Amino acid sequence: MMNTLEPTHPQCILLIDDDSAFIETAAAYFSETCPDYDLWSAPNGRVGLHLAQTKLPNLIILDWKMPDLSGLQLIQYLRLDKAMQHTPIIMVTGNNTEDVHLEKALQAGATDYLRKPFSKIELIARSQTAIRLATLHQQEKQWMQSAIAHKNRELSTAIIQVAQKNKFLMEIQQQLSPISKDHPVLKKITRDIKDNIKWDDQWEKFILHFEEVHPDFFARFQQQFPSLTCHELKLCAYCKINLSNKEIAQVLNISVKSVEIARYRLKKKLLLPTAQKLNHFIQQF
Repeated sequence: MMNTLEPTHPQCILLIDDDSAFIETAAAYFSETCPDYDLWSAPNGRVGLHLAQTKLPNLIILDWKMPDLSGLQLIQYLRLDKAMQHTPIIMVTGNNTEDVHLEKALQAGATDYLRKPFSKIELIARSQTAIRLATLHQQEKQWMQSAIAHKNRELSTAIIQVAQKNKFLMEIQQQLSPISKDHPVLKKITRDIKDNIKWDDQWEKFILHFEEVHPDFFARFQQQFPSLTCHELKLCAYCKINLSNKEIAQVLNISVKSVEIARYRLKKKLLLPTAQKLNHFIQQF
């Protein structure tokens, strides 16, 4: 058995065809190759759709022509299901064997195309390759998610450190201001501190790094929600990197209550239902 993301679990393979002879032959090929395969079968597209959504197989092999629901229609339904969008699907057929049929199957969402009759070697090789590629895709997706999460943490840490620095400098500036009028040196120090507190510059730097991790985020948000203000877009960005209300308040130099009010208004502006969480919507956007 191949190595997978969960190597202790047998590979689940779903065979869908109204031809029982095909089911028996394919099942025998897989069982002879590896007895640990978890094999399921369905006599038509509707039963196959139910089993696919229930079992979430590692591979689906289906026939083109079936009663009630054709192979093409079944693939389209499966690709609409988020859990099945990247499941490898091999279309098999004994009738639609021209290149135009191959093109139709691939456009519908099939991973591969197998013409009947086929040998045991061809079926197993195509199946193992499809599963291997899907596994690599899943590993790459997980790696990307991990990398993005790491970058988000770096962005969060950097912007919070800047906010803390600016707050500290502002406190020093306020303490020096009353006594610096008659002291040229202190007056210069006060001016230097003021020059170092540049919120806008820090925001511009944040955008540069943010869009490296989340390209076109602001453009897409503004296109779908053109009435959002600059302040609301900032709030969206901070939600995207999963800052807490307390952290956002610190970065924007406002109270936590003000952040809660801003989040409430933003949620209404985005027309989100009451049950939907703002952070989840923005992070999935």
